[in-house]
Amino acid sequence: MRDHHIAVVLVIDQQGQLLMQHRAGTASPWPYKWGLPGGGIESGETPEEAARRELEEETGLKVHGNLKLFWESILPAYPLPRVNRQWHVYTVQTQARQEDIVLGEGQAMVFTPLERVSA
Repeated sequence: MRDHHIAVVLVIDQQGQLLMQHRAGTASPWPYKWGLPGGGIESGETPEEAARRELEEETGLKVHGNLKLFWESILPAYPLPRVNRQWHVYTVQTQARQEDIVLGEGQAMVFTPLERVSA
């Protein structure tokens, strides 16, 4: 069994909306699905460093100060056999607005009211 380490960021704006990414059709896994900014942790990176890098690459946003660790877990990496995904989920408040987002990956990056975000 091997682990694939992933860092993602829950970005909350001043109106309490969550930044969501609409993944590209070529994205693997989960093409065309909605998710969070983030991605794989590179060799030598801490999970927080990876979360910062991925957030900047995908949105253009830079985080000043520490990210707050929200959740960590290891889950099976369905449909990949004998692979686990080790998730590192951070949260950060931002003063950024929709027009401040620079789309670096995916089809769209949208601040979404929490009542529209499904589990």
